[in-house]
Amino acid sequence: MRWWHVRVRVTHEAADALSAVLQSYPDVQGVQMEGVSPGEVRPPRFGEWFDEQLTPTPDVEVSVYVPETHDRGEIEQRVRDAVRRVREAGLDPGPRASDVRVERVDESEWKDAWREQYHPIPIGRSLVIAPVWADPADLEPYRGRRVIAIEPGMAFGTGHHQTTQMCAEILADVVRPGMRVVDVGTGTGVLAIAAALAGAERVVAIDLDPVAVSAAIDNVQKNGLADRVDVRQGDLLNALRPEETFHLAVANILRDVVIALVPQVRPRLVDGGMLLTSGYIESQREQVEQALRDHGFSVVRRSHQDDWVSVLAVKR
Repeated sequence: MRWWHVRVRVTHEAADALSAVLQSYPDVQGVQMEGVSPGEVRPPRFGEWFDEQLTPTPDVEVSVYVPETHDRGEIEQRVRDAVRRVREAGLDPGPRASDVRVERVDESEWKDAWREQYHPIPIGRSLVIAPVWADPADLEPYRGRRVIAIEPGMAFGTGHHQTTQMCAEILADVVRPGMRVVDVGTGTGVLAIAAALAGAERVVAIDLDPVAVSAAIDNVQKNGLADRVDVRQGDLLNALRPEETFHLAVANILRDVVIALVPQVRPRLVDGGMLLTSGYIESQREQVEQALRDHGFSVVRRSHQDDWVSVLAVKR
């Protein structure tokens, strides 16, 4: 099936109103908005966050899909009328609202284009992260590696971000058979799966976001690890039972959340247990390492990709 993809950029204040007007038109197949308001503050505990997602945008791109059976000129006029209604309601749509872009897209090509951005990602010497639809030929260069099969979706953690790759590589190096691991802020479960594939006997994967929890459960099942990876919804460590302890904890979140987690996680680690943290940049590393030292940890390994850092520490 072929569609008209219609896009227009408006101010943040006008975006919701315009979306509501467009959604009310017949045959409109959903409304999508892309942009981050300067005043938008999202919870910093939903797993891995990318730096560009935290950067405000000057405006919002509102887009809709309409069946090709509609006349292109009619579609353009419909959007202009929607912008006019928003302006008459007292909201300023901004100077770019008059530029309505319309292009014809094929549904199958659109789906394929979305999938093309996801390719197998080698991690260290023993792992590769791949989308569930990866062709066997795409994985041939990585024969002998253990495959983390991921369904990219609404939750964070596709394996493309530097922090995920660094943490997965460290896990592949330090996890030993029989270990118990907890992954705080698991996102889609990439690092929990990596720990299990590296030999962990039991992994508890926790996330505050219910969308992430659902995605992680699906990915764990796709990788055949439901018997060893227990996905739970919770805020940091409050999803753990009182008696649970671990050989290794992973927190690929944000600097401030990592710092808050350090004193909470120490009692949960066995003597000589490890804490692997990431999700922050080099300029923030010393603050994290100071918190680690203050609570009885010694840093034993650092990894860098671009400006991102991962730190592995051992409980003294």
